[in-house]
Amino acid sequence: MGACLVDMAIRMKEWGMLRAPAPAVRIPVQGVLGWDEVAKSVGDGISSVITGSAALAQEKEEVNAVGDLAEFSQRLHSISAETRAELAGRDVADWEYSWQELSAPRFAEAVAELPPAAREAGRELAEAFSRRAAVQSLRDREVARLGEARDKWKQRVDAAVESGDAQRAETWLQSGAGIFVPQGEMEEERCRVRSGACMSAWRKALQQQPLVALADIREAAPSELPQNKADKRYFEAEVNRTRRDELAKLCSSLAAQVEDEDSFDESELRLARRAGLIDERQLESAMAQPRALTAAERCTWLRKVDDVGTEPESRLALKLDIVTAAVPMKERRELLARLAVAEKVNPRDRQALSRSLWQLYERGSLGCPGDEASLQRLAELQRAGLPVLAEEGPESAARWVEHVRGGGDRWVCFSDK
Repeated sequence: MGACLVDMAIRMKEWGMLRAPAPAVRIPVQGVLGWDEVAKSVGDGISSVITGSAALAQEKEEVNAVGDLAEFSQRLHSISAETRAELAGRDVADWEYSWQELSAPRFAEAVAELPPAAREAGRELAEAFSRRAAVQSLRDREVARLGEARDKWKQRVDAAVESGDAQRAETWLQSGAGIFVPQGEMEEERCRVRSGACMSAWRKALQQQPLVALADIREAAPSELPQNKADKRYFEAEVNRTRRDELAKLCSSLAAQVEDEDSFDESELRLARRAGLIDERQLESAMAQPRALTAAERCTWLRKVDDVGTEPESRLALKLDIVTAAVPMKERRELLARLAVAEKVNPRDRQALSRSLWQLYERGSLGCPGDEASLQRLAELQRAGLPVLAEEGPESAARWVEHVRGGGDRWVCFSDK
């Protein structure tokens, strides 16, 4: 019995010499408000909050705590995202109160699920994370609202520009000064808006009344036209396209009137003159009393048709000269018909035939150059040569010219030179 007491005393003494059990693990979370990294990377977020964990991680309990908090941080992100989504569709008066009302129970539930050793650190982390997430989500909400307001404002400005209402566009632009547009950029934006509205107004006019718009544009002051470089390029291209289209329509209309032997509408021609589609000479010629062509004039007109180039602009210009010429309708119809045939023939062959015939004339093979008879003969050959070329080809046309040339010795030229 005595031995037992002695042994018990020795053990009690040994127990008294042992150190006290270690307290529950505590992970410091000072500086948690700087937790932007938590939103980017779970691992980085934990390491930025749990300072000094490297020293504590030597013990198994502390390593387990770090692992628990890493998983916990993911849960905090999920709670934050859920709360943000629910509040997004609400008209919230007090954002912080509403945030706490929705998120606090969820954060508390998440903390309760942590092991006892990590709950204190988890509670501090959840509180700091919640405050930070509330501020961030509110900021994002306000930025989104500002973006929506800016989009609506820009739509108003653009709509006014597109409608061509420069005054309304500037009014909307001014309403966004210092808010959506820095004051230092207002003058540049104002010029851009004016130019865009001006271009839209002219474009609408070109679509609705092309000839009137073309005339007004030619008579407008530079300040009444688009000023922005990009707008200028687009505007000039639009005007040139409209002018080409209207010139083609005018030619077709006048040619149809020539075929029907209708008189021209003077107001239409004067508007075309204002629009720059015809010049003053063509206007006066179209309105003049027709007169018969001389032999020399007839040969010159036939040569113009035979020598016309392949460019659409050249053919259109010649066609316009023909329909506005102060000659009888019959003469104009013949020239238009010849032009239609000439367009189907190889231009090099056509021009070569024309040169050959004129060389015959100028060398006296058709009679004395300048005589009425030689000019009439040249006109006859011009009329006959093009159909030969068009129907039988260049080789037949060349043989035909040689045949004509062989009869040149029959002519006797009287000249005082």
